[in-house]
Amino acid sequence: MRLFQYEGGIVRVDPELRTIKEFRDLIAEDKDREKRDATKWFAFIYHMLDFKSPYQTYSDKERKVRVLEAVDLPPSFKLTARMKAAYNKYQDLQATPATRSLKTTREALLAAERGIAAMNRKIDELLAPTDDDIEDGIEAAVKLIEKLLVVSEKLPSVVKVVADLEEKVKQEQSADTRLRGGGSLGMFED
Repeated sequence: MRLFQYEGGIVRVDPELRTIKEFRDLIAEDKDREKRDATKWFAFIYHMLDFKSPYQTYSDKERKVRVLEAVDLPPSFKLTARMKAAYNKYQDLQATPATRSLKTTREALLAAERGIAAMNRKIDELLAPTDDDIEDGIEAAVKLIEKLLVVSEKLPSVVKVVADLEEKVKQEQSADTRLRGGGSLGMFED
């Protein structure tokens, strides 16, 4: 199901969205005739949850900060009850075995990135010139470097798994294409 499309830097809302209670309620919450706030809320939901969002490469915390800024919402923005319901509904609609695997694997890759950064900081700290016993620092740094190399050897395979899962999810999503008027492609139509 493609309720949101990201075209030309703008999140477009599928008219089908109004048929789903949680989204209909969120639209009704915006009293503006042009539904400008609802548009921002839907863009927020899309960029936070959809695997195709350009913000999916960031951790949840960093993604939220960047998305709030991108959709012109204040950093103090809090989800309303209706927005939480719409957020959770979109999350449920996006969930397939492939998307869940992709999310988990991306999170593991981000955790590895944070771990590598922490090891690099510790290595730098251990090798910084001090009056303390420099020999112990060098030994500890060498052990950390060895661990870092082991992790680094495994990262390319994880990156490949993420790329393969992204392709699988794209294929899954593209199989759900619809025609104008609510029809769908036949088995032999392109």
